[in-house]
Amino acid sequence: MRSKLYIRTDGSSSIGLGHLVRCIALARMLSNDFEIFFACKQIPDSIAGEIETDGYHLIRLKNDDDLTSILSPTDLVVIDSYELESDYQKSIKLIGCGLICIDDLHEKTTYADLILNHTPGVSPSEYSAQSYTQYALGPKYALIRPAFLNLAKKGRAHIKNESVLICFGGSDSRNLTKLALEVVLGTKRFKKIFVVTGAAYAHHDSVNKIPGAEQHVFHYRNISAEDMAQCMSEVDLCIVPSSGILTEALTSGAKIISGMYVENQRFVFENYKKSNAFISAEDFTRENLTDAVENYFSQEPGTNQQLIDGFSGNRIQNLFQQLLYEKDFALRDLAIGDAELTYKWAVDENVRKYSLSKGKIEFEEHISWLKRKLHDPQCRFYIASFSGESIGTIRFDIADQEAVISYLLDPAYHGKGLGATLLKRGILSFSNAPYFVNRISGIVMRENISSCKTFERFGFAKQSDGENYKYTMYIDDENRKI
Repeated sequence: MRSKLYIRTDGSSSIGLGHLVRCIALARMLSNDFEIFFACKQIPDSIAGEIETDGYHLIRLKNDDDLTSILSPTDLVVIDSYELESDYQKSIKLIGCGLICIDDLHEKTTYADLILNHTPGVSPSEYSAQSYTQYALGPKYALIRPAFLNLAKKGRAHIKNESVLICFGGSDSRNLTKLALEVVLGTKRFKKIFVVTGAAYAHHDSVNKIPGAEQHVFHYRNISAEDMAQCMSEVDLCIVPSSGILTEALTSGAKIISGMYVENQRFVFENYKKSNAFISAEDFTRENLTDAVENYFSQEPGTNQQLIDGFSGNRIQNLFQQLLYEKDFALRDLAIGDAELTYKWAVDENVRKYSLSKGKIEFEEHISWLKRKLHDPQCRFYIASFSGESIGTIRFDIADQEAVISYLLDPAYHGKGLGATLLKRGILSFSNAPYFVNRISGIVMRENISSCKTFERFGFAKQSDGENYKYTMYIDDENRKI
Protein backbone atom coordinates (compact mmCIF):
# COMPACT_ATOMS: atom_id res chain seq x y z
CA MET A 1 0.00 0.00 0.00
CA ARG A 2 1.32 3.45 -0.92
CA SER A 3 2.11 5.93 1.84
CA LYS A 4 -0.10 8.98 2.24
CA LEU A 5 1.11 12.44 1.24
CA TYR A 6 -0.96 15.47 2.23
CA ILE A 7 -0.38 18.77 0.39
CA ARG A 8 -1.66 21.83 2.27
CA THR A 9 -1.98 24.81 -0.06
CA ASP A 10 -4.47 27.36 -1.40
CA GLY A 11 -5.20 29.43 -4.49
CA SER A 12 -7.71 32.01 -5.70
CA SER A 13 -8.03 35.06 -7.92
CA SER A 14 -6.86 37.27 -5.04
CA ILE A 15 -3.85 35.27 -3.81
CA GLY A 16 -2.96 33.76 -7.18
CA LEU A 17 -2.68 30.18 -8.39
CA GLY A 18 1.11 29.73 -8.23
CA HIS A 19 1.10 27.64 -5.05
CA LEU A 20 -1.50 25.26 -6.48
CA VAL A 21 0.29 24.95 -9.82
CA ARG A 22 3.65 24.05 -8.33
CA CYS A 23 2.02 21.66 -5.85
CA ILE A 24 0.28 19.88 -8.73
CA ALA A 25 3.69 19.65 -10.39
CA LEU A 26 5.08 18.11 -7.19
CA ALA A 27 2.18 15.65 -7.00
CA ARG A 28 2.84 14.47 -10.53
CA MET A 29 6.49 13.86 -9.66
CA LEU A 30 5.45 11.68 -6.70
CA SER A 31 2.22 10.05 -7.87
CA ASN A 32 3.78 6.59 -8.33
CA ASP A 33 5.02 6.49 -4.74
CA PHE A 34 2.19 8.10 -2.72
CA GLU A 35 -1.54 8.31 -2.32
CA ILE A 36 -1.91 12.08 -2.59
CA PHE A 37 -4.41 14.32 -0.81
CA PHE A 38 -4.74 18.06 -1.49
CA ALA A 39 -6.03 19.96 1.56
CA CYS A 40 -7.30 23.44 0.64
CA LYS A 41 -9.37 26.23 2.15
CA GLN A 42 -9.45 28.13 -1.15
CA ILE A 43 -9.35 26.54 -4.61
CA PRO A 44 -11.03 27.44 -7.94
CA ASP A 45 -13.41 24.82 -9.30
CA SER A 46 -11.33 24.42 -12.46
CA ILE A 47 -8.20 23.52 -10.47
CA ALA A 48 -10.23 21.25 -8.17
CA GLY A 49 -11.45 19.43 -11.26
CA GLU A 50 -7.89 19.05 -12.54
CA ILE A 51 -6.74 17.59 -9.23
CA GLU A 52 -9.54 15.05 -9.13
CA THR A 53 -9.14 14.16 -12.82
CA ASP A 54 -5.48 13.38 -12.10
CA GLY A 55 -6.62 10.84 -9.50
CA TYR A 56 -5.73 12.81 -6.36
CA HIS A 57 -8.04 13.33 -3.40
CA LEU A 58 -9.29 16.80 -2.48
CA ILE A 59 -10.12 17.77 1.10
CA ARG A 60 -11.92 21.10 1.38
CA LEU A 61 -10.95 22.58 4.75
CA LYS A 62 -13.04 24.90 6.87
CA ASN A 63 -10.29 25.31 9.49
CA ASP A 64 -6.57 24.57 9.47
CA ASP A 65 -7.03 22.09 12.30
CA ASP A 66 -9.25 19.97 10.07
CA LEU A 67 -6.09 18.55 8.53
CA THR A 68 -4.09 17.87 11.70
CA SER A 69 -7.06 15.96 13.13
CA ILE A 70 -6.74 13.23 10.47
CA LEU A 71 -2.95 12.87 10.26
CA SER A 72 -0.98 9.88 11.53
CA PRO A 73 2.78 9.54 12.25
CA THR A 74 3.34 7.53 9.05
CA ASP A 75 2.15 10.39 6.80
CA LEU A 76 4.20 12.99 4.97
CA VAL A 77 2.87 16.56 4.79
CA VAL A 78 3.79 19.32 2.34
CA ILE A 79 3.00 22.93 3.24
CA ASP A 80 3.04 25.62 0.56
CA SER A 81 1.48 28.73 2.09
CA TYR A 82 2.58 32.19 3.14
CA GLU A 83 -0.27 32.37 5.66
CA LEU A 84 0.39 29.36 7.91
CA GLU A 85 2.58 30.13 10.91
CA SER A 86 5.46 28.23 12.50
CA ASP A 87 3.23 26.83 15.25
CA TYR A 88 1.18 25.03 12.62
CA GLN A 89 4.34 23.33 11.35
CA LYS A 90 5.26 22.39 14.91
CA SER A 91 1.84 20.81 15.49
CA ILE A 92 2.39 18.56 12.46
CA LYS A 93 5.86 17.53 13.66
CA LEU A 94 4.48 16.71 17.11
CA ILE A 95 2.14 14.18 15.47
CA GLY A 96 5.27 12.50 14.08
CA CYS A 97 4.75 13.27 10.39
CA GLY A 98 7.56 14.01 8.00
CA LEU A 99 7.22 17.68 7.04
CA ILE A 100 8.23 19.36 3.78
CA CYS A 101 7.89 23.11 3.28
CA ILE A 102 7.97 24.87 -0.08
CA ASP A 103 9.37 28.18 1.11
CA ASP A 104 10.71 30.92 -1.16
CA LEU A 105 10.38 33.74 1.39
CA HIS A 106 12.28 32.28 4.41
CA GLU A 107 10.65 34.77 6.77
CA LYS A 108 9.51 32.42 9.55
CA THR A 109 11.12 29.80 11.75
CA THR A 110 10.56 26.42 10.14
CA TYR A 111 10.30 22.95 11.65
CA ALA A 112 10.48 21.19 8.29
CA ASP A 113 12.48 18.05 7.64
CA LEU A 114 13.00 19.32 4.09
CA ILE A 115 12.82 22.79 2.55
CA LEU A 116 12.21 23.11 -1.20
CA ASN A 117 13.03 26.38 -2.96
CA HIS A 118 14.03 26.38 -6.62
CA THR A 119 15.10 30.04 -6.69
CA PRO A 120 18.80 30.41 -7.64
CA GLY A 121 21.30 31.89 -5.22
CA VAL A 122 19.44 31.04 -2.01
CA SER A 123 21.50 29.72 0.92
CA PRO A 124 20.61 27.59 3.97
CA SER A 125 21.94 30.41 6.15
CA GLU A 126 18.93 32.52 5.12
CA TYR A 127 16.53 30.17 6.93
CA SER A 128 15.75 29.90 10.62
CA ALA A 129 15.54 26.11 10.76
CA GLN A 130 16.31 23.04 12.86
CA SER A 131 19.40 20.90 13.20
CA TYR A 132 17.65 18.13 11.27
CA THR A 133 16.44 20.30 8.38
CA GLN A 134 17.64 19.42 4.89
CA TYR A 135 17.65 21.88 2.00
CA ALA A 136 16.80 21.27 -1.64
CA LEU A 137 17.66 24.68 -3.07
CA GLY A 138 18.15 26.06 -6.55
CA PRO A 139 16.85 25.33 -10.07
CA LYS A 140 17.94 21.68 -9.99
CA TYR A 141 14.92 21.15 -7.72
CA ALA A 142 12.49 23.03 -9.97
CA LEU A 143 8.85 22.29 -9.20
CA ILE A 144 7.47 22.19 -12.72
CA ARG A 145 5.03 19.94 -14.49
CA PRO A 146 6.19 16.96 -16.62
CA ALA A 147 5.58 18.79 -19.91
CA PHE A 148 8.16 21.42 -18.92
CA LEU A 149 10.62 18.87 -17.55
CA ASN A 150 10.48 17.19 -20.96
CA LEU A 151 10.89 20.55 -22.68
CA ALA A 152 14.05 21.24 -20.68
CA LYS A 153 15.54 17.90 -21.76
CA LYS A 154 14.97 18.65 -25.45
CA GLY A 155 17.06 21.82 -25.64
CA ARG A 156 16.59 24.62 -28.16
CA ALA A 157 18.06 25.02 -31.64
CA HIS A 158 17.57 28.66 -32.64
CA ILE A 159 15.78 31.97 -32.05
CA LYS A 160 14.46 34.26 -34.83
CA ASN A 161 13.03 37.25 -32.88
CA GLU A 162 9.65 36.95 -34.65
CA SER A 163 7.25 35.63 -31.98
CA VAL A 164 6.37 36.32 -28.36
CA LEU A 165 4.30 34.70 -25.61
CA ILE A 166 2.63 36.81 -22.90
CA CYS A 167 1.37 35.14 -19.73
CA PHE A 168 0.81 36.59 -16.26
CA GLY A 169 -0.45 33.48 -14.52
CA GLY A 170 -3.84 32.21 -13.53
CA SER A 171 -5.49 35.41 -12.28
CA ASP A 172 -3.56 38.58 -13.27
CA SER A 173 -5.76 40.84 -11.13
CA ARG A 174 -3.86 43.93 -12.37
CA ASN A 175 -4.41 43.01 -16.00
CA LEU A 176 -0.74 43.31 -16.90
CA THR A 177 -1.58 41.02 -19.81
CA LYS A 178 -3.33 43.94 -21.53
CA LEU A 179 -0.43 46.33 -20.85
CA ALA A 180 2.16 43.88 -22.20
CA LEU A 181 0.09 43.21 -25.30
CA GLU A 182 -0.24 46.94 -26.00
CA VAL A 183 3.53 47.40 -25.69
CA VAL A 184 4.27 44.41 -27.92
CA LEU A 185 1.75 45.46 -30.57
CA GLY A 186 3.26 48.93 -30.50
CA THR A 187 6.64 47.63 -31.68
CA LYS A 188 5.11 46.26 -34.91
CA ARG A 189 8.00 43.77 -35.04
CA PHE A 190 6.44 40.46 -34.01
CA LYS A 191 4.75 38.25 -36.60
CA LYS A 192 3.01 36.11 -33.99
CA ILE A 193 1.84 37.04 -30.49
CA PHE A 194 0.52 34.34 -28.17
CA VAL A 195 -1.49 35.52 -25.17
CA VAL A 196 -2.26 32.93 -22.48
CA THR A 197 -4.67 33.70 -19.65
CA GLY A 198 -5.68 31.48 -16.77
CA ALA A 199 -8.74 30.10 -15.07
CA ALA A 200 -9.20 33.09 -12.76
CA TYR A 201 -8.52 35.84 -15.34
CA ALA A 202 -11.45 38.28 -15.44
CA HIS A 203 -10.42 40.67 -18.25
CA HIS A 204 -10.80 38.64 -21.45
CA ASP A 205 -12.81 41.31 -23.25
CA SER A 206 -10.19 44.00 -22.58
CA VAL A 207 -7.56 41.94 -24.41
CA ASN A 208 -9.76 41.23 -27.40
CA LYS A 209 -10.69 44.93 -27.84
CA ILE A 210 -7.11 46.22 -28.25
CA PRO A 211 -6.71 47.79 -31.74
CA GLY A 212 -4.73 45.47 -33.99
CA ALA A 213 -5.11 42.46 -31.71
CA GLU A 214 -7.21 40.61 -34.25
CA GLN A 215 -4.42 40.56 -36.86
CA HIS A 216 -1.75 38.26 -35.43
CA VAL A 217 -2.65 37.70 -31.79
CA PHE A 218 -3.63 34.21 -30.67
CA HIS A 219 -5.47 34.24 -27.33
CA TYR A 220 -5.59 30.95 -25.39
CA ARG A 221 -7.56 30.53 -22.18
CA ASN A 222 -6.75 28.08 -19.39
CA ILE A 223 -4.73 25.76 -21.60
CA SER A 224 -3.05 22.53 -20.49
CA ALA A 225 0.57 22.29 -19.42
CA GLU A 226 1.30 20.36 -22.61
CA ASP A 227 -0.15 23.12 -24.79
CA MET A 228 1.69 25.81 -22.82
CA ALA A 229 4.98 23.95 -23.19
CA GLN A 230 4.33 23.65 -26.92
CA CYS A 231 3.71 27.40 -27.18
CA MET A 232 6.90 28.17 -25.28
CA SER A 233 8.88 25.85 -27.53
CA GLU A 234 7.69 27.78 -30.61
CA VAL A 235 8.21 31.40 -29.53
CA ASP A 236 11.37 33.47 -29.39
CA LEU A 237 10.45 35.59 -26.36
CA CYS A 238 8.37 35.01 -23.22
CA ILE A 239 7.04 37.91 -21.13
CA VAL A 240 6.19 36.53 -17.69
CA PRO A 241 6.27 37.61 -14.02
CA SER A 242 8.77 36.32 -11.45
CA SER A 243 6.49 33.56 -10.26
CA GLY A 244 6.16 29.87 -11.04
CA ILE A 245 5.58 30.57 -14.70
CA LEU A 246 9.07 32.08 -14.96
CA THR A 247 10.51 28.72 -13.91
CA GLU A 248 8.45 27.01 -16.59
CA ALA A 249 9.54 29.53 -19.23
CA LEU A 250 13.18 28.90 -18.38
CA THR A 251 12.85 25.34 -19.70
CA SER A 252 12.10 26.58 -23.21
CA GLY A 253 15.39 28.20 -24.16
CA ALA A 254 13.45 31.27 -25.32
CA LYS A 255 14.58 34.74 -24.28
CA ILE A 256 12.63 36.06 -21.30
CA ILE A 257 11.43 39.43 -20.07
CA SER A 258 10.39 39.33 -16.43
CA GLY A 259 9.64 41.62 -13.51
CA MET A 260 7.75 41.79 -10.22
CA TYR A 261 4.48 43.43 -9.27
CA VAL A 262 3.83 42.09 -5.74
CA GLU A 263 6.25 41.98 -2.82
CA ASN A 264 6.31 38.21 -2.47
CA GLN A 265 7.90 38.01 -5.95
CA ARG A 266 10.86 40.16 -4.95
CA PHE A 267 13.25 37.44 -3.83
CA VAL A 268 12.63 35.31 -6.92
CA PHE A 269 12.94 38.38 -9.15
CA GLU A 270 16.19 39.62 -7.63
CA ASN A 271 17.92 36.23 -7.54
CA TYR A 272 17.01 35.26 -11.10
CA LYS A 273 18.03 38.75 -12.19
CA LYS A 274 21.46 38.26 -10.59
CA SER A 275 21.73 35.02 -12.54
CA ASN A 276 21.09 36.91 -15.81
CA ALA A 277 18.11 34.64 -16.45
CA PHE A 278 16.02 37.38 -18.08
CA ILE A 279 15.82 40.95 -19.33
CA SER A 280 14.36 42.98 -16.49
CA ALA A 281 11.10 44.90 -16.80
CA GLU A 282 11.46 45.86 -13.13
CA ASP A 283 7.94 46.64 -11.81
CA PHE A 284 6.14 46.27 -15.18
CA THR A 285 5.29 49.92 -15.69
CA ARG A 286 4.64 50.78 -19.33
CA GLU A 287 7.96 52.62 -19.53
CA ASN A 288 9.99 49.78 -18.02
CA LEU A 289 8.29 47.16 -20.13
CA THR A 290 8.87 49.20 -23.28
CA ASP A 291 12.55 49.59 -22.39
CA ALA A 292 12.84 45.83 -21.79
CA VAL A 293 11.38 45.03 -25.22
CA GLU A 294 13.77 47.50 -26.87
CA ASN A 295 16.63 45.90 -24.94
CA TYR A 296 15.53 42.52 -26.27
CA PHE A 297 15.71 43.70 -29.87
CA SER A 298 19.12 45.29 -29.29
CA GLN A 299 20.62 41.89 -28.43
CA GLU A 300 21.89 39.30 -30.85
CA PRO A 301 19.39 36.49 -31.51
CA GLY A 302 20.18 33.37 -29.52
CA THR A 303 18.85 30.90 -26.99
CA ASN A 304 18.60 31.72 -23.31
CA GLN A 305 20.92 30.03 -20.80
CA GLN A 306 19.56 26.74 -19.46
CA LEU A 307 19.24 26.85 -15.68
CA ILE A 308 16.90 23.85 -15.49
CA ASP A 309 17.97 20.43 -16.76
CA GLY A 310 14.65 18.56 -16.56
CA PHE A 311 15.73 16.04 -13.90
CA SER A 312 14.40 17.77 -10.79
CA GLY A 313 11.64 15.17 -10.49
CA ASN A 314 14.18 12.38 -10.00
CA ARG A 315 16.04 14.33 -7.32
CA ILE A 316 12.84 15.20 -5.46
CA GLN A 317 11.60 11.60 -5.62
CA ASN A 318 14.81 10.47 -3.95
CA LEU A 319 14.47 13.02 -1.14
CA PHE A 320 10.87 12.03 -0.40
CA GLN A 321 11.83 8.36 -0.46
CA GLN A 322 14.53 9.14 2.08
CA LEU A 323 11.90 10.66 4.40
CA LEU A 324 9.91 7.43 4.11
CA TYR A 325 13.00 5.38 4.98
CA GLU A 326 13.26 7.26 8.26
CA LYS A 327 10.15 5.45 9.51
CA ASP A 328 12.15 2.18 9.52
CA PHE A 329 15.41 3.68 10.82
CA ALA A 330 16.77 3.44 14.38
CA LEU A 331 19.92 4.27 16.38
CA ARG A 332 21.31 2.69 19.52
CA ASP A 333 24.55 2.98 21.45
CA LEU A 334 27.28 0.85 19.94
CA ALA A 335 28.58 -2.03 22.10
CA ILE A 336 31.67 -4.25 22.09
CA GLY A 337 29.50 -7.02 20.71
CA ASP A 338 29.34 -5.04 17.46
CA ALA A 339 33.11 -5.34 16.95
CA GLU A 340 33.06 -8.04 14.28
CA LEU A 341 30.43 -6.29 12.17
CA THR A 342 32.04 -2.84 12.44
CA TYR A 343 35.42 -4.38 11.55
CA LYS A 344 33.88 -5.91 8.42
CA TRP A 345 32.65 -2.46 7.38
CA ALA A 346 35.88 -0.67 8.31
CA VAL A 347 38.07 -2.88 6.09
CA ASP A 348 35.70 -2.96 3.11
CA GLU A 349 37.49 -1.47 0.07
CA ASN A 350 34.51 0.75 -0.78
CA VAL A 351 34.69 2.26 2.71
CA ARG A 352 38.50 2.45 2.89
CA LYS A 353 38.57 4.39 -0.38
CA TYR A 354 37.14 7.44 1.39
CA SER A 355 38.65 6.89 4.82
CA LEU A 356 41.03 9.57 6.09
CA SER A 357 43.22 6.84 7.60
CA LYS A 358 44.70 4.60 4.91
CA GLY A 359 46.72 2.11 6.99
CA LYS A 360 45.84 -1.58 7.14
CA ILE A 361 43.60 -2.49 10.09
CA GLU A 362 44.01 -5.75 12.01
CA PHE A 363 41.07 -7.14 13.97
CA GLU A 364 42.93 -7.00 17.31
CA GLU A 365 43.82 -3.39 16.65
CA HIS A 366 40.16 -2.64 15.86
CA ILE A 367 39.05 -4.26 19.15
CA SER A 368 41.52 -2.15 21.17
CA TRP A 369 40.48 1.03 19.40
CA LEU A 370 36.80 0.25 19.88
CA LYS A 371 37.24 -0.36 23.61
CA ARG A 372 39.01 2.99 23.98
CA LYS A 373 36.21 4.77 22.19
CA LEU A 374 33.48 3.08 24.22
CA HIS A 375 35.17 4.09 27.50
CA ASP A 376 36.01 7.62 26.35
CA PRO A 377 33.62 10.10 28.03
CA GLN A 378 34.29 12.53 25.17
CA CYS A 379 33.00 10.12 22.55
CA ARG A 380 29.45 9.24 21.56
CA PHE A 381 29.18 6.18 19.31
CA TYR A 382 25.99 4.85 17.67
CA ILE A 383 25.08 1.96 15.40
CA ALA A 384 22.19 2.35 12.96
CA SER A 385 19.60 -0.15 11.76
CA PHE A 386 17.18 -0.04 8.85
CA SER A 387 14.21 -2.41 8.76
CA GLY A 388 15.89 -4.32 11.59
CA GLU A 389 19.25 -4.76 9.81
CA SER A 390 22.42 -3.05 11.06
CA ILE A 391 23.65 -0.75 8.29
CA GLY A 392 26.27 1.67 9.65
CA THR A 393 27.77 3.74 12.45
CA ILE A 394 28.11 7.38 13.42
CA ARG A 395 30.53 8.76 16.02
CA PHE A 396 31.02 12.14 17.69
CA ASP A 397 34.47 12.93 19.15
CA ILE A 398 34.42 16.01 21.39
CA ALA A 399 37.23 18.48 22.02
CA ASP A 400 37.27 22.22 22.67
CA GLN A 401 33.49 22.58 22.38
CA GLU A 402 33.54 20.92 18.94
CA ALA A 403 32.04 17.53 18.06
CA VAL A 404 33.71 15.92 15.04
CA ILE A 405 31.51 13.50 13.12
CA SER A 406 32.71 10.25 11.58
CA TYR A 407 30.18 7.97 9.91
CA LEU A 408 30.13 5.00 7.57
CA LEU A 409 27.44 3.07 5.80
CA ASP A 410 27.43 -0.59 4.82
CA PRO A 411 28.27 -0.54 1.08
CA ALA A 412 25.26 -2.77 0.45
CA TYR A 413 23.09 0.25 1.34
CA HIS A 414 24.93 2.90 -0.65
CA GLY A 415 22.92 4.95 -3.15
CA LYS A 416 19.63 4.93 -1.20
CA GLY A 417 19.96 8.26 0.63
CA LEU A 418 20.48 6.46 3.94
CA GLY A 419 23.73 8.33 4.59
CA ALA A 420 21.68 11.51 5.00
CA THR A 421 19.26 9.71 7.33
CA LEU A 422 22.18 8.42 9.38
CA LEU A 423 23.66 11.92 9.68
CA LYS A 424 20.28 13.42 10.59
CA ARG A 425 19.42 10.86 13.25
CA GLY A 426 22.94 10.99 14.63
CA ILE A 427 22.78 14.76 15.09
CA LEU A 428 19.37 14.49 16.75
CA SER A 429 20.57 11.80 19.17
CA PHE A 430 23.77 13.66 19.98
CA SER A 431 21.91 16.91 20.59
CA ASN A 432 20.01 15.17 23.40
CA ALA A 433 23.22 13.92 25.04
CA PRO A 434 24.73 15.85 28.01
CA TYR A 435 27.56 17.59 26.17
CA PHE A 436 28.28 21.28 25.73
CA VAL A 437 29.51 22.07 22.22
CA ASN A 438 28.97 25.07 20.00
CA ARG A 439 29.72 23.41 16.68
CA ILE A 440 29.53 20.07 14.90
CA SER A 441 31.91 19.33 12.05
CA GLY A 442 33.03 16.65 9.65
CA ILE A 443 36.18 16.17 7.57
CA VAL A 444 35.48 14.78 4.09
CA MET A 445 37.77 13.88 1.21
CA ARG A 446 37.11 16.08 -1.81
CA GLU A 447 36.60 12.94 -3.91
CA ASN A 448 33.79 11.76 -1.64
CA ILE A 449 31.10 13.60 -3.59
CA SER A 450 28.21 11.79 -1.91
CA SER A 451 29.27 12.77 1.63
CA CYS A 452 30.02 16.33 0.52
CA LYS A 453 26.50 16.68 -0.86
CA THR A 454 25.03 15.16 2.29
CA PHE A 455 26.69 17.69 4.60
CA GLU A 456 25.77 20.54 2.26
CA ARG A 457 22.09 19.51 2.18
CA PHE A 458 21.99 19.96 5.96
CA GLY A 459 23.38 23.46 5.68
CA PHE A 460 26.90 22.76 6.94
CA ALA A 461 29.34 25.50 5.91
CA LYS A 462 32.24 24.26 3.75
CA GLN A 463 35.88 25.31 3.89
CA SER A 464 39.15 23.81 2.69
CA ASP A 465 41.09 21.74 5.19
CA GLY A 466 44.34 20.77 3.51
CA GLU A 467 43.50 18.18 0.87
CA ASN A 468 40.01 17.73 2.31
CA TYR A 469 36.88 19.75 3.08
CA LYS A 470 35.75 20.63 6.56
CA TYR A 471 32.01 21.03 7.06
CA THR A 472 30.79 22.92 10.13
CA MET A 473 27.40 23.61 11.70
CA TYR A 474 27.47 26.25 14.44
CA ILE A 475 24.76 25.02 16.77
CA ASP A 476 24.67 28.17 18.89
CA ASP A 477 23.69 30.09 15.73
CA GLU A 478 20.31 31.74 16.24
CA ASN A 479 19.14 30.10 13.00
CA ARG A 480 19.77 26.63 14.43
CA LYS A 481 17.31 25.43 17.05
CA ILE A 482 19.12 22.47 18.61
